[in-house]
Amino acid sequence: MGKNDGKAGTVLGRNLAKSQVQNKKGKKTFAEGYLHTTDIQDGYDWNRLNLDSVTEDDNYTDFMNTAELAAREFDEEKWNVKLLDAQTRQVYIDTNEGAIPLKVLSKEEEVLPIPRRPQWTGLTPEQLKEEENKNFLEWRRHLASIQEDYDCVVTPYEKNLEFWRQLWRVIEKSDLVIQIVDSRHPLLFRSQDLEKYVKEVSTLKQTLVLLNKADFLTEEQRKEWAEYLTKENINFAFFSAISEEEPELGNENETNTEVGEDDESDEDDNEGISKSDEEEPNLEDEDKTNAEVDEDDNEGSSKSEEDGIEKQIQKKPPSNTDVLTCEQMVDLFRSYKRHQTEDISVGFIGYPNVGKSSTINKLVQSKKVKVSETPGKTKHFQTLILTDDITLCDCPGLVMPSICNSKAGMVLQGILPIDQLKDHVPVITLLLSFIPQHVLETKYGLVLPREIGVYAKLTSEILLTAAGTQRGFMTARGRPDQSRVARILLKDYVCGKILYCEAPPGLDQDIFHKHEMEVGRVWKDEADQQAEARRLQQENKTKAEQIDNNFFEGMSLGAHAKGKKSKKKTKVVNTELDSKQHV
Repeated sequence: MGKNDGKAGTVLGRNLAKSQVQNKKGKKTFAEGYLHTTDIQDGYDWNRLNLDSVTEDDNYTDFMNTAELAAREFDEEKWNVKLLDAQTRQVYIDTNEGAIPLKVLSKEEEVLPIPRRPQWTGLTPEQLKEEENKNFLEWRRHLASIQEDYDCVVTPYEKNLEFWRQLWRVIEKSDLVIQIVDSRHPLLFRSQDLEKYVKEVSTLKQTLVLLNKADFLTEEQRKEWAEYLTKENINFAFFSAISEEEPELGNENETNTEVGEDDESDEDDNEGISKSDEEEPNLEDEDKTNAEVDEDDNEGSSKSEEDGIEKQIQKKPPSNTDVLTCEQMVDLFRSYKRHQTEDISVGFIGYPNVGKSSTINKLVQSKKVKVSETPGKTKHFQTLILTDDITLCDCPGLVMPSICNSKAGMVLQGILPIDQLKDHVPVITLLLSFIPQHVLETKYGLVLPREIGVYAKLTSEILLTAAGTQRGFMTARGRPDQSRVARILLKDYVCGKILYCEAPPGLDQDIFHKHEMEVGRVWKDEADQQAEARRLQQENKTKAEQIDNNFFEGMSLGAHAKGKKSKKKTKVVNTELDSKQHV
């Protein structure tokens, strides 16, 4: 070893010795029984509310949270167990004997309730908290009993009581409660029991269903949904926070161009004045100028009349299929006033990632609320003053309980975070049931396998393998990274790059939303197309070649001679071990 190596070792030893001395001088570690409650790392942040969204938990964590919420101790019991003999397989104990058959839910029972806030008049804060915990626990037990007694599965829902407290405050504070839904799946994001609870709090409160992201729908599709919602006596309106940004940019450009034209006309007028001062005046020129002035007056009067007609047209109330602007939304809020001098509070409620915060930012014309593509960005409710008589209340996104959906559907519709997805196969399989294969081919430049000129049955593995090979997303073992590609496809679906709009009940889905055929890559020969499809699937040989190889693999390829088989003489390597020589 050289001198440098010895110096490096001594420096390392000194640093280790210093760190040990600093640790001894630092804070002493006590047992947990001698710590203050704020110093115990028990998962709670006592300096702020516990506002982490909880939709799913493992069985142990869910059991412990329920026990803590009920402030009781539980004894675990084994149930649904069969005790069998190891040899005869005879049943000794069966806890499933006498099991009641599962029932079927009716239409009214399919609408699952949301938790109610208990009556808080005359209660202390401690008593109110205890009553809220009790009602919330009874509500969760009711949902669990529905799942056990009926033939249904309750989807993941919000299990953090703090989020529901935010909802109760927004409903109590608001005069108009707006339930924001995604226009691609309106019925999925609408909670009927929420509208019922608003009326239970006060009959004077009004409700409205706002179909956000309405730019994804065509005029005919909005008309179909308007007819259905009107038939169901539901107050609704169409809005899109994204499409509202484009006309404003266009108006700015138009105003800039108009200002430029005015400047040019002023320069021309100045030039004309300077020329007229130099030249001598003529009577003919004066007559011409007078005639031009008369024509300008007539044109000005006609323009003013046209402007008045345009203003009258703009003041006309919008139809129920129009996508409302911000000004029209403000007028809609004011129409819910009971008298003209009343101040109104408008609350925005809905699932995560439906655009509540984006809608509020668009109405306020500035970024007042944080926005993110990840569901659950808003953690607590907040109030914003829109005008002197309108106040907006933003509520955190809440996942309502439902039985008409699945976990895969909730991930696909952006309710549950895509980045936390563990199993992508059921979600991509559901995506393939909505989107045709030719749309995926033209969108991502893929070549999917075909059989006799027709698309073969597409699975999630085939799609993700082709997309991963096309983009070069590979794992360490050289296989396509299917989970990474799946997240990209799902995020494109949530953002609307891959579009699918649900039809109202009673209408054919194929007629409501048609996926038009688009011309993708043009191939000279079908063999080239098949070769590209095999390359994306990482198949080097054709199907016929694989069959031929499997068929001829077990056959012997030696020469065959007609006649008796000759006995081959074995050569003795070690003569001492030969048995014939010792006889």
